[in-house]
This record gives sequence, C-alpha cells and structure tokens, in this order.
Amino acid sequence: MSLRTRLVALAILAMTLLIGERVIGIISLHATTLEIKEREVLDLTEQGAGHFEKVLTGVRSILLTLAAEGPLLNDPAKCGTLRQVVEASSLVESLSVLDRDGIITCSSAPAGIGLDLSAREYFLLGIKGLPALTTVARSYATAAPTIFASQPVVGEGGAVTAILLARVSLNDMFPRSAIGRLNPSAEIIMVDAEGVVIQAQPDMPNLIGKNLRSTEFVARALSRSRGTIIADGVDGVSRIYGFVRLPSSNMHLLVGLDRAAMTAQVESATWRAATTLLAASFIIFLGLWIAGERLIVAPVLTLAARLARFGRGEDDQREQDGPLITELQPLVVAFEAMADELTRRESALRSANRRLNSLASLDPLTGIANRRSFDSVLALQWSTVPNLAMLMIDIDRFKLFNDRYGHGKGDDCIRRVAQAMMATVRGTDVIARIGGEEFAVIMPGADIGPAQEVAQRLRQAVEQLAIPHSGSQDGVVTISVGCAAGRPGPDFSSSDLQQAADKALYAAKEAGRNTVRSAPPFEVRTSNLS
Repeated sequence: MSLRTRLVALAILAMTLLIGERVIGIISLHATTLEIKEREVLDLTEQGAGHFEKVLTGVRSILLTLAAEGPLLNDPAKCGTLRQVVEASSLVESLSVLDRDGIITCSSAPAGIGLDLSAREYFLLGIKGLPALTTVARSYATAAPTIFASQPVVGEGGAVTAILLARVSLNDMFPRSAIGRLNPSAEIIMVDAEGVVIQAQPDMPNLIGKNLRSTEFVARALSRSRGTIIADGVDGVSRIYGFVRLPSSNMHLLVGLDRAAMTAQVESATWRAATTLLAASFIIFLGLWIAGERLIVAPVLTLAARLARFGRGEDDQREQDGPLITELQPLVVAFEAMADELTRRESALRSANRRLNSLASLDPLTGIANRRSFDSVLALQWSTVPNLAMLMIDIDRFKLFNDRYGHGKGDDCIRRVAQAMMATVRGTDVIARIGGEEFAVIMPGADIGPAQEVAQRLRQAVEQLAIPHSGSQDGVVTISVGCAAGRPGPDFSSSDLQQAADKALYAAKEAGRNTVRSAPPFEVRTSNLS
C-alpha cells in the first residue's frame, strides 16, 4: 500500500471519528437546550401563578375591608356600596351578601337577589367561619365556569351573621406582559381539580367549560404540583407545557409554547454548524485526495531525504521546492476555530443547565420545600429573628399504610397531606418535607402558644381529609405533632430546637398518636428535654 493510499485511509478514519464525536455532541446539545427551554416555560408559568396570587390578595383585601362593615352589609338598602366597589375595581365582577340560609339578600347585580346558594361549597365553608376560594362548573350569572371568593362576616358575639361573596374577574387573571411574549400557537389554560377549563388565553372560547382531564398534559398537571411535559395540545400542536398548582386553591395553571417555534433557532444553528463541519471535512478530504502527492507526500519524502542525509553525515541541502504542507494551515485553523466555537457553545449551555438544576429546592412529590431548603431557611431565621418555633410532624403508622395500599397510594397520601398542611400554616411559616413521611414547620417570631394552635389546626386538617387507613385506630390517616419554641442564644442552638421538637413528637406518638405534644419551655432553653 502506497503512502498516499495509507494517508487517505488515515484521513477517512480521522474524519469519521471526528464527525461521529461532533454528531454525539450536537445531539447532547439539543437535549440540553430542550431542558433549558422547559425551564423557561416553567418560569413563565410560575410568573402567571405569582400574578394570580397578587390578584387573589387584592380580592381578599376587598372582602376583608367590606366584611369589617358587617352591620352595613346586613342592610339591603345599602347595596349601592357593593356596586360602587365593583365599579371601582377590575378584580371582581360582582359582590353579593348571603344570609345564614344561603339566600342572596344584597348584590351589585340586582338580578341575583333571592338566589339560593346554600348548596355551594363556598357557603358551606363560610357558614363555618372559613374564607374560601372555589370554582363552580356553571355560574348562575355567567352560565360558565367561574371562580368565587368568599369571606364570612362575623358579628359581635363571634357568630357568622352573613357571607360576603365575590365573583372574581378573569380578564386580568393572566399577566399581560407574559401574554405579549407568547407566539400565536401558545396556550395559557386554567383548570379546576376535575380538569374543567376555567379560563384560556389568548381568547379560546371553545375551551371554556370543556373537561380536558383525558388529555395527556392536563392529566399530568393534575397529578403533580409543578413540572413540565412535552405533549400535543387539543389542536394537535406539539408544545412544551409548564404547569403549577395555583396558591390557596385546587386549580392548576398550564402554559404551553410551540415546541418547534422554541427550538427552531437552536436547531437551525445546530444544523448550520453540522453542515459547516461536514463541508469543511469534505474540503479537507478532497484536498488530501487531489493534492496529496504534491502537498503531503512530496514534503514527507523531502523531509525523509533530509533526515537520511543528516544520518549519513552529509550536508543538509534544502530542496529548491520546499515543503508545501503549510498551505493546508488556513484550512486547519478554520476547522479548529469552528470546533472550538461549537465546544464553547456546548459548554456554555451545559453550564447554564447545571446552574438551573442547582436552583432546584422543592420536593418533587409534594411541591413544598425539601430538606436542603429547610436547612437553609432554619440557618437564616436562626440568625435574624428574636425567637423561633418549630413543629416536627409524622404521618401515623405510614408503613402499615404503604404495606396495605401500595406505594402509589402512599405517594398520593403524602401529597394530599402536604397540600392540606401547606394551606393551613401561617403565611410567614415555612413547611418542608424532611423525610419519607416526615415534615417540619419553621415559625419565625412565634412562641409555644401560637405553635400549639397551628399544630392543632394541622392535625385537624389532615384528619378532615378522611383518607381511609384501616391500620389506624381512627380509621383514617392522622398525624402526630411535636412543638418546641425558644430564643436563639449562645446556650441554645437550632439543633437543640430540632431535638426538643423531635422528643415532643415521640411523646405525641407514645400518647396514642393523632395528638400534639409540646416541649416544656424551661427544658427547651437548656437543651435537656426529658
């Protein structure tokens, strides 16, 4: 085999290996880019959830302000006040007052006066003194799915005298800045716990009231608190969907962006880079094939002759036609620059992806804070607040539950318990899942009194879920809670607080479970809980 043939064979092998490595890199780069796009969609979804929370806060403020004027609301002659509030605010479409029998006695929409709403969930909760945010599949006023916020009006004796009801406006439910960023084939959908579409943007009236639970992306969203999925929409367009459970509700917000539109730019750049790589490889190979004898073989033979003469001790006389291999240098430099650029872009995307992954701080099953977040919040609060309370929580006899009903039901149980507790704690409290069936709550600025109150509310909220558990003495899933509180100081560390809450939890379990026990204040401060 001649030198030229061997050189060409070596070039083919080298080009094949290099092209193969680049193809693998391009495939990996595409996958990484898709992950980053999923993160962008999820971030956009979470922005929508944040906007929803702001709207909900505004509605709550209106209801609380009006509820403080209980006697005024009980006077049907003062209904004009409700109409003035509705006209001045874009957050609510109507305001009504329900008496203790569920009958509308006063409303900004006169046509609704006299309606019996006693069967609605918001009335049943309101008459118990609980504010609520619920959805109805068909509103009496709009004949379409609607969101209602209710606030009980409490009289001087502490009894509920009326219920203030607001039909939440859906026009400003989505941030307009986010809608402006979407392409024409994008979807923003809000569904209730059954998968019924409450609102859709941009304007998609054909979806309102439609049950999408059977679709892949809605079914996935209803099974989790947050995440992403690549699936076909109801119109058959493949989208990257981000979904998140809306705060203080059982509704989910889904944002879907056209997958092809989101990845078109990077795919185009990838294919251009791949085409350039193949073209450069072909040019190099063609140059070797056509000019190999002149540009490579001849210089190699000349160098060999020079080395042979040097070995024989003869004078080194350069050939008139010196080596021409340097003429390949521009192609080599261009090829190396292109490879370096591709490697740099791939490295930058991988680095960005690692940074995004490092920000993950939520428990994937429940959507609440994980152990890493818990430790970070505890360290921060310990160094900033004058006193701190902690609750340690354990699902009673959870191993028996898992053994009897299976791990799938066990995961669903943990998820429902976490959501019930997250809806029950104070706004400043931080709840985290720190183990399989173990949870903890950090209560900044609280002493043992408020800690015990919140612990009892958590225990009752879980008990009221009525999740069947034949292995429990109560017949349903329950929790045991240990409370501890203390003042950070040189003789009392955060680990002392955790240890005290843990011992109180064990005391609750020994007391028969489904109960709350607290660490004695003196023993908490001295870190010597017995």
